[in-house]
Amino acid sequence: MKILIVSATAKENGLATGLDVKKGIPIKVKESFNHEVDVLVTGVGAVPTTFFLTKVVGNYQLIINIGIAGSYNPIYPIGSVVCINEETFGDYGIDDRGVFKSLCDVNINAKDEFPFLGDTLHNPWLKDAFFEIKLPLVKGVTLSTVSGSEEAIRKIKERWNADVETMESASVFYVCRLMDIKFVCLRSISNMVEPRDRAKWDLKNAINNLTHEVRYLINSIRTDC
Repeated sequence: MKILIVSATAKENGLATGLDVKKGIPIKVKESFNHEVDVLVTGVGAVPTTFFLTKVVGNYQLIINIGIAGSYNPIYPIGSVVCINEETFGDYGIDDRGVFKSLCDVNINAKDEFPFLGDTLHNPWLKDAFFEIKLPLVKGVTLSTVSGSEEAIRKIKERWNADVETMESASVFYVCRLMDIKFVCLRSISNMVEPRDRAKWDLKNAINNLTHEVRYLINSIRTDC
């Protein structure tokens, strides 16, 4: 199976260590697996991720999106690794006198317009028997601006009730659903979503745990796929 591991930065992808990674250009990993594995660094955010992933997604049979995330849910503390099974673009909409409204809310987008169900994107591949997911399945929200104030956090919590926050995952859901490519989104918790304090983040532990789970996932994929 041809697998592409997609991350916003090279630092978030332990399998990219030692590689001459250039943004937007897939490169083969040095580690030996029973599958063909490349890595792709897109840059931070939904826009570059959508662009660079769309350019190459048709060359692969499985996309694995990885990276760090912030956690809204104390069940998933710093260092936890989770699998996102539903996503939404959390700030893609309209500010109506201080009230956020999605494009579905104002009838710009139909509530059943593929690949969305309402405002939500789902991953239909997680029940597929060709790989093994033992991680918690969570709800994600993708934002163009990371939440770092009490007011912003309150609004996102009330609106979306998400477990984790990223800047890219919904774009991976969107591209892969439209292109009908199997995908998995794994995220490791680097910080709790709270008023911004980088001193409380633990990037090293989050990335180490994430790399371990990525290797486990790849090694669990059947070779007859």
